[in-house]
Amino acid sequence: MIEADYSAHKSMMFAIREAMALYLFDKNREKDIAKVAENFLSLDDYQGDRVPLGAVVQEVDALCNVLQDNYLGLHLNRLVDIESLPFYKAISECIRPFSSTDNELPFLLISRLVLRFFFLITQSIDLKLIAEKGLLRFEFVSNAPEIMNKHQIDGVLVIVYRIVEAFYPNMLKTVYIAHRHTSYELEYYESIFGVPAQAAEKTTLVYDLRCKNHYKHAADLLIKSEEELDRPFFINPLSNMLSTQFAGSSYTQRCEIVIDTMMGVSPPTRSHVANAMNISVSTLQRRLDEEGTSFQEVLEDTRKRLAKLYLTEKKLSTTDVAYLLGYKSHSQFFKVFKIWFGITPRAYQSAL
Repeated sequence: MIEADYSAHKSMMFAIREAMALYLFDKNREKDIAKVAENFLSLDDYQGDRVPLGAVVQEVDALCNVLQDNYLGLHLNRLVDIESLPFYKAISECIRPFSSTDNELPFLLISRLVLRFFFLITQSIDLKLIAEKGLLRFEFVSNAPEIMNKHQIDGVLVIVYRIVEAFYPNMLKTVYIAHRHTSYELEYYESIFGVPAQAAEKTTLVYDLRCKNHYKHAADLLIKSEEELDRPFFINPLSNMLSTQFAGSSYTQRCEIVIDTMMGVSPPTRSHVANAMNISVSTLQRRLDEEGTSFQEVLEDTRKRLAKLYLTEKKLSTTDVAYLLGYKSHSQFFKVFKIWFGITPRAYQSAL
């Protein structure tokens, strides 16, 4: 997350309002549109493109009270025009270089773009991406559990699902739901997502990587370098949104997000990262120096954090972890890891 004061993008609120009108027409309740609209906040009261999360929750709660639909979050966000969202448009621009090729778009690109930049839509939920053999999981963690309700969690769940599905369809395997537990409720989720739904401690979307050409390992589908794809990895549209919406964020934070996103697909070099941030290499180095760090320090810190995360999950082999971190060989990763922590990756993983 970029800021402690969580917020959401106004475009998402406008999209929900439009979806609400469609919802009422579908229910033959169009006469209630004016009544519902009375609960809309005046977005002009908030400068810029973002609205504090507390205000968003206030509007959602009001809609829930008026519409009295136990699955309102699911229903409204199924009707949202995701193609109108700036976030969706930015992702579309990011993957445009691949649209004219026969290369299969690596799932890692889409999953990481959604993972690392979803806060541009809303900071209500923190996403966690877990890769393992044959599977990939999106976990949803509320950033404001004391004020958020099940409708908002459902809404984010549907939006993430629809964005991923738009670019990489028919890979969802299972939905795990933490905030509903009855068999009737779970059956309803199955009808919405078209896959089995189960009660669990964490709300999760589970994708089956093996359903595409019988991939044996997560890395086979997750990792394709720019050379293999014959196209550069392009995240500038999302980087532009980040710098515009969160102008006060540090260059260290922005640099880390870019590195984390491109790791394993595009070489995380100074020039690649600076280009993705739409600045020169010299400007990047100067900005990081002003913040008391360097590109190499940010790169190493990011790799350390991700290495510990991947190894702690124990879902991937150490070789897969090496490639996910952008190393060209597992031996190179083993050597660096031992310098960092004094033991090999295998020994670290075994000790957990």
